[in-house]
Amino acid sequence: MFSSISIPTPSLALLLLATTAQLVTAVSTITLTQSAAPTATSTSFTSDDTFEKDMLDAQNFYRGEHNASALSWNKSSASVAGKWSSACNFVHSGGPTGENLAAGYANASASVDAWGLEREKYSWKSPGFSEATGHFTQLVWRNTTSVGCGRTSCAGKNGTPGWYVVCEYYPPGNVEGSANQFFKDNVKVQSKGKKTDTVESGVSSEGVGGGERRWGVRILGAVVVVGAVAIW
Repeated sequence: MFSSISIPTPSLALLLLATTAQLVTAVSTITLTQSAAPTATSTSFTSDDTFEKDMLDAQNFYRGEHNASALSWNKSSASVAGKWSSACNFVHSGGPTGENLAAGYANASASVDAWGLEREKYSWKSPGFSEATGHFTQLVWRNTTSVGCGRTSCAGKNGTPGWYVVCEYYPPGNVEGSANQFFKDNVKVQSKGKKTDTVESGVSSEGVGGGERRWGVRILGAVVVVGAVAIW
């Protein structure tokens, strides 16, 4: 018999998974970014090999500056990301992994810069999740070990500008717990470079934030209950 779960949200979708883990309460937040306007096509989008390399190199650039190990490329996650981006719906997939979205940026690296430069707004004195820095914290989350990304040229379809980029992270980051200890352990202060560093010199990474979906995770005995909530 399990005790009831109360999560203060306007709507709640539940997913039940079998587990033998100990009691844990956490929240993982998934974030997205959209640029102000569509941009021209880059070879980093049109070539599969170049896209994979650029996305992996760009994300590991930021992780390296924040004492996080390099991510490996996850082909299964990349396939999921590609399928989701192909619908050109600028909303979250509802999957079990961490997820960052971006649309309308000039190239793959610029999409990652949009997420990474949120570090300028991160409060190191009071670590934790914020809507303004959710992409960054997922990007450099130390416990995340792999990423897979997909992209589609939407060019305005369903209101999604330019190239639509989706990245799936495993294990997911942005996990909240008691006293934000997960953030203290997984989001480390920049150890080299400047907070304004970008992957490519001269690449604009300005974007406007979208919504987040928080994943509330509570493990009780042999059942994991996951609640998804849209926040705009």
